[in-house]
Amino acid sequence: MQWGQIKLLFIVCFLILDIFLVQQLFAKQNENLTEQVNTSKEEELTSNVQGLEENVTNETVEAPLINAKNKLFVENEIDSLEKLPNQQGMIVDDYLVLGRFDNPIAINMEDAESYQETLGSLVLNSQSYVYWGEDAETNTLIFFQTMENPIFYNKNALLLIQLNNKGEMIQYAQTMLQREEDEQEEPKTLNTQMNAVSSLYHKEDLILPGDEVTNVQLGYYNLISLSNGEQILNPTWNVEVNDSTDYFVNAIEGHNYPQNDDFIATTYQAFLQDLQTTENKVEFFQAEENDEQTTLFETIKQRLINTVEATIGVEEK
Repeated sequence: MQWGQIKLLFIVCFLILDIFLVQQLFAKQNENLTEQVNTSKEEELTSNVQGLEENVTNETVEAPLINAKNKLFVENEIDSLEKLPNQQGMIVDDYLVLGRFDNPIAINMEDAESYQETLGSLVLNSQSYVYWGEDAETNTLIFFQTMENPIFYNKNALLLIQLNNKGEMIQYAQTMLQREEDEQEEPKTLNTQMNAVSSLYHKEDLILPGDEVTNVQLGYYNLISLSNGEQILNPTWNVEVNDSTDYFVNAIEGHNYPQNDDFIATTYQAFLQDLQTTENKVEFFQAEENDEQTTLFETIKQRLINTVEATIGVEEK
């Protein structure tokens, strides 16, 4: 090989090496810059938002997506409903239980053990629901169904108990989901609680300087509803701020879900529509005579109408 060719080969080799070293230098600088930005963001978050040390962890957890479908209240469930005390009711389209108590029933929502005991004797599978809160406009107690964790704001996984002006239970609506056992997913590694809080602060501007994160819990949110009625439930972080506002962040993809300000109104509207359009698909329990069934149907329907009209009035205001 001639000396000129050897020199050219060395020059090319050194040029390639220089390019590689420059790339490594830029990569290291970008890595350091990213670390600085992340550190800066974390410092800003911890400096401006309260409650992180006490209520938010950076631990990595796993949870699966859940494939679920409506639980049908059929033969065995009807037999159980027939045995519940102090009530009559009906099942609409096999999925919606509408019950009305013969006499108003007191309930103490200040004592979890007390109200759980009360509901245990009056509502089918009441242990599968967790108390979420009260909707003052409709005088409704809201309970979410749980599958290890709460299923947030899902009209097919819900227990709504309506109260009278004395705070006594007079009527309830119940729906329930069940797992599709043969279609379950493997657990996935989730974004941390801190990731969810950081997203709400830095990306969404929903958590503001001076706010306090008062609780974070894992639950499920309906990711997609399929045409056959099945749902895919996605692991979701519920971030409570200032003991008053709840945000929901997809624990896998990181985006937040919209607020649910009109959930109770739209849910009652949907239940009323189902009742009015499926009269031939109504199964009564603890009401055997035709006159008794007709009276019960009209009483429950009118209560739903009054509730829906009240929510419409609130929306107009």
